[in-house]
Amino acid sequence: MKNKVSIIGNGGREDSLRWKLQQEGVEIEPTVEHYLTVIGPEAPIAEGLTDELESKLIPVFGPSKLAGRLETSKLWAKQFMQRNDIPTTHWITYTRDDIEEVILNTRSYPLVIKEDGLCGGKGVVICETQTEANEAAESFASNKFNSPSNKILIEDFIHGEEVSCFVLTDGIDYKVLPYCQDHKRVGEGDIGPNTGGMGAYAPAPIMTEELKALVEKNIIIPTINGMQEEGIPYKGVLYIGLMICNEKPYVIEYNVRFGDPECQVLMMLMKSDLLPYLEAVAFEILHTLPDPEFHDMSAMTVVMCSEGYPGEYEKGFEIDWWDHHNFQSQKHTQVFHAGVKWNGDCYVTDGGRVLNVSARGKTLQEARDSVYELAEKISWEGSFYRKDIGHRAL
Repeated sequence: MKNKVSIIGNGGREDSLRWKLQQEGVEIEPTVEHYLTVIGPEAPIAEGLTDELESKLIPVFGPSKLAGRLETSKLWAKQFMQRNDIPTTHWITYTRDDIEEVILNTRSYPLVIKEDGLCGGKGVVICETQTEANEAAESFASNKFNSPSNKILIEDFIHGEEVSCFVLTDGIDYKVLPYCQDHKRVGEGDIGPNTGGMGAYAPAPIMTEELKALVEKNIIIPTINGMQEEGIPYKGVLYIGLMICNEKPYVIEYNVRFGDPECQVLMMLMKSDLLPYLEAVAFEILHTLPDPEFHDMSAMTVVMCSEGYPGEYEKGFEIDWWDHHNFQSQKHTQVFHAGVKWNGDCYVTDGGRVLNVSARGKTLQEARDSVYELAEKISWEGSFYRKDIGHRAL
């Protein structure tokens, strides 16, 4: 009898999880009843889906609603880090009503303004000048990002390189996955507004063995132990957004799910079967498994977007796939569906981030060459993508 899994979510991250599990002979079921359920995005976690399913004795890969506050409330996460001596940036919190006056009297730049609540990866603005801060303050005062919270955080800006750390944990034991780097800004050269992610690659060259040891000692272990001690053990994949500054790691944010598009490169690199690790987390037996194995290669994904993203964009454009079936079956390349739907006889766009063109190679340059060669063969009206993914490493 085949193993069966239900995956919640319909983006590129979930498509890469589906692809990896199907490589292992796992059947993906549309219903959550009786099967291991893997929660992809953060919204169902915030709504308490894990708690609901576990109350029905359905195994779940994903944290509880309370543990999910590590992402669903930036303020709660900062307070948790403070309680557990986890290195992070200095911060102050204000109400939405006060933010314009606060910014008007701020004289130290750059600074970071963040929504407390979930905003689909868009509720963070880095302000280099007073003018930029005044414009941002108007957006936050009017709740442009549709946050469910009335709180705003202002943080010190620290210079360095961002790195994504992913940890599988059942609340007690943990496995650290390869470190990734992503590109959040929409424009080449890392300029323009933040997005859900324009591309990613792994492993991250900046992460030395010494840095990895520091992250484990000062961040991963205190986070898992802190959640356990506070009576809200964290189960699932923990995504720790790091800033590496002067060879020291700081937490800039937690997320309570796989990153998108980092998940895509992790699935391209994962050599071990994924299913045993998902089950071990759900059943709290992660200690029984060895560390997962990964291909000794590099992987990259480039996100192809609709014109207007991350702002307003149109849907329904037919996607021109050159020799679609041929390149989809290549061993080291894959195109994951993010904002796509089947429209009778063709694929059409159905989101801002539409496709994730992904590849692995012996080197990061080889993976990059494969990705861009493939991306050039796909288009639709208004399609665009960044041409410089991986520039920090290369």
